[in-house]
Amino acid sequence: MVCMTTETTSPHRHSPSDERPDRWIVPVALLAIGTFAIGTDSFVLAGILPELSADLEVSEGAAGQTVTAFAITYAIAAPFLSVLTHRVPRKTLIAISLAVFVAMNVAGALSPNLAVLITTRVLCALGAAGFTPTANAVATTLAGPAARGRALSVTLGGIALGTVFGVPLGTFLGQHLGWQASLAFVALVGLAALVALAVALSHLDGEAAVALRHRFAVMGDRRVALVVLITALATGSGILVYTYIAPIVHDIAGISGSALAAGLLVWGVGGAIGAFGCGWFTDRIGAGLTSALAIMLLAAALSVIALAHSPWVVVVAMLFGGIGSWAFVAPNNHMLTGLHPQMAGVVISFNSTGTYVGQAAGAGIGGVLLTSGLDASATVLISVAGLLVAACLALVARRITRVEA
Repeated sequence: MVCMTTETTSPHRHSPSDERPDRWIVPVALLAIGTFAIGTDSFVLAGILPELSADLEVSEGAAGQTVTAFAITYAIAAPFLSVLTHRVPRKTLIAISLAVFVAMNVAGALSPNLAVLITTRVLCALGAAGFTPTANAVATTLAGPAARGRALSVTLGGIALGTVFGVPLGTFLGQHLGWQASLAFVALVGLAALVALAVALSHLDGEAAVALRHRFAVMGDRRVALVVLITALATGSGILVYTYIAPIVHDIAGISGSALAAGLLVWGVGGAIGAFGCGWFTDRIGAGLTSALAIMLLAAALSVIALAHSPWVVVVAMLFGGIGSWAFVAPNNHMLTGLHPQMAGVVISFNSTGTYVGQAAGAGIGGVLLTSGLDASATVLISVAGLLVAACLALVARRITRVEA
């Protein structure tokens, strides 16, 4: 899945990283617990739609709108919340956002019907949209310039682990204890993050006083637009394949059943490696180059999947596909925070929107291509073409953002 994302210490009166170089590790790890909860929450209901639809007596299509409502609300709300809450102290904003997130998951678990559940999902997404960009911005401040990439990779890694491991665990609980247990699990993880951050996170002021019109004007910065476009295009191209990975690898290499489950696990492990590992490269070779290399790795892995007929080769390629698909978000967030350090939360929120827009577009286009009769290999190669364009744009962004300088 949200990279999530002149230095970011300047908007605040002091940075804990100035006192001890490694002091950022514990609070950023705690922030990652929160992003783990949000990564899990984004898709946990998708795996238990049959149970949800049966209990609420609605169709699975209708039940699936709970996932759509969360994604659309997050995509739209993230940048506006970041702009409107810029003066709120960061610890306070994190606490409020997580509290709303936890409360709405509890309320969702108690929902008597679909309408109430969708309402709680919308409000839950507002909490998530307030937390994740802020957590990324705070992570960059706590870590300081030298470790900014690694800090962003930790918060992104929380989302990756939530998607890779949290969603299957939440799905398992929902299938055996009822769909309400899935939301209760997410609420418990979110509550743990809330309590831990209340104790461990130091006070950080809101972002520097910048006129509201200037904050909205950031949307018109062509460099910001370019980085967000890279995120949306790379995400959409990857999701185009990943959403329909089951029929694609079955048609190409005859993979299904337990072999498919193993392949998805391998992809997930690769995703965790990419999410956590990209920070090290970002801090050493630069954000733009790291982003471009990650996207090219994903393109190469998908090319192998498209052209290989051996199940073993496809599964190995899925490992590298997972690495590449999660390794460009944090570098892209890194570029954005370098462009507008006084509005780190705002620009990172734009990138979050780019991620969700890319996911929606990729899934939609993939469905159209497959239902049109286009074969699986050709569908994957169309995705590869999109990724190659995104990689070229990342190299352009490397030059015009000059984050590496």
